[in-house]
Amino acid sequence: MNFKEKSELKIYQGVFDNYTMRTLIKLADKRHFVSLDFPISTGKEADVYRVTTKEGFAAVKIYRIETSNFKAMQNYLIGDPRFARIRKSKRGIIDVWCQKEFSNLQEALKIGINVPKPIAFEKNILVMEFLGTKNGSPYPLLKNVKPKNPEKLIKILSDYIKKMWKAKLVHGDLNEFNIMMKGQTPIIIDIGQAMNTRHPIALELLKRDLGQVAKLAKKYKVEYDAEKIIKQLVKEMK
Repeated sequence: MNFKEKSELKIYQGVFDNYTMRTLIKLADKRHFVSLDFPISTGKEADVYRVTTKEGFAAVKIYRIETSNFKAMQNYLIGDPRFARIRKSKRGIIDVWCQKEFSNLQEALKIGINVPKPIAFEKNILVMEFLGTKNGSPYPLLKNVKPKNPEKLIKILSDYIKKMWKAKLVHGDLNEFNIMMKGQTPIIIDIGQAMNTRHPIALELLKRDLGQVAKLAKKYKVEYDAEKIIKQLVKEMK
């Protein structure tokens, strides 16, 4: 889709609402991309598309306004000291959620977590690094890959959780659907729900993440003690 062709805009207006279309056009006018290519993933909360830029490819994540569970989103926002002021409307909550994912990606990169590089955000749309090959094919999800070295994979994921926690960040939804694989290297995605460890449910989310890694360890027959790691991290935070 070339954003300068009005005939194609009409086609896409059947998919995106006017609010989203205006935001896409604004981002295209800022030269973040020149065309919208195809969906990489679709869901109730958001869709991710590959886009073409003057340099190659990027990805845009478009949060759905009508079908997103904005009440659940609100629960992850309230209590996070980084986002104290939130408009209570659907758009207001989703726009802040998009900003939150951008901020989470920035924070994760700073501490050495392998995540897509954030490029820009505008309202309900996030522009970020395309995770894929040079010919434009997206990397597979972990759920579709058989790791050659499961022990190494589990260690990397466990180290990521520890690094994030020590940097006062917790993912909260780390599973094989939210991990892409560049060869044998895991890349963490879908980090919008990640929150500051000062949030009241941060410890619950830490346990959830380590529990997911424990499930993967069991699947790959790797020894793993999630409880030991939880006790260690909680003790270090005191």
